[in-house]
Amino acid sequence: MFSLIVQTILLLAIAFILGCILGCLLRRLFGAAEAAAPIAVGVGAVAATASMAKPKPPVVPKPPVPQAPVKPVEPVAAPLVSKPKPKVTKPAPAKTTPKKPDNLKLIRGIGPQNEGRLNALGVNQFVQIAGWNKKDEAHYGDVLAFPGRIEREEWVKQAKVLAKGGSTDFAKRVKSGSVNSSVGKADKGDMGSKPKGMLSKARGGKADNLTLIDGVGNAIEKKMFKLGIYHFDQVASMSKAELVWLGNSVGFPGRPERENWAGESKVLAAGGTTEHAKRVEKGQIKSSRKS
Repeated sequence: MFSLIVQTILLLAIAFILGCILGCLLRRLFGAAEAAAPIAVGVGAVAATASMAKPKPPVVPKPPVPQAPVKPVEPVAAPLVSKPKPKVTKPAPAKTTPKKPDNLKLIRGIGPQNEGRLNALGVNQFVQIAGWNKKDEAHYGDVLAFPGRIEREEWVKQAKVLAKGGSTDFAKRVKSGSVNSSVGKADKGDMGSKPKGMLSKARGGKADNLTLIDGVGNAIEKKMFKLGIYHFDQVASMSKAELVWLGNSVGFPGRPERENWAGESKVLAAGGTTEHAKRVEKGQIKSSRKS
């Protein structure tokens, strides 16, 4: 029994010693780990404190990069759809009643025949004659085969008075029936037709010597030039009606037909000559000129 107690005490002592030894070992072991942990924690804390102590540099915002202005996109217009235009009905022009022809015989120097010829030329109102200038007077004087008569008898002056509703001594006599030459109407006569082959200037800048034609003197030649007749072939190709117009236009009605202007012009246009042309070239006719 005693030996059992002694064994138990020994075992307990041994266990106590082993426990102490083991406890010391464990204490050393865990004590080193705990010592290392505070150091690590301390370093981290110092590092963190250092990082917090140093102020961070302020962040300076970068200036915006300038960008090219963006062009606004123009809206694309929708295609125009052409609408049919409404038909506009134009009103019919008002019918104007032509003025009644004036009695041109109230002008001294205009008898029934001259009145008829003036009417055929489109002159039937006093106001038309009142507006004539010097060139018009000369032109109509030639056409009516009375050069200078219009100026001498003052047709324009009389027409101005009559156009305004006034009267003249001659007009009063005509209305009273005391001027027999101004009574009634007469045929205008054949005025002919204007030729189509008129020219604005002579071909090649040089006109033919029209005075080589019998009956055409220097004065008539100038009138023919003004009418647009510069060459023999123009006269040679004229019809009867055109020759009548030419005679009236140069102030000598009937002369182109009587003196055969067309026949002589055909010969001269072909390079030939006539008896009259020979006399002109010899200087025997003063009213004509040599070529």
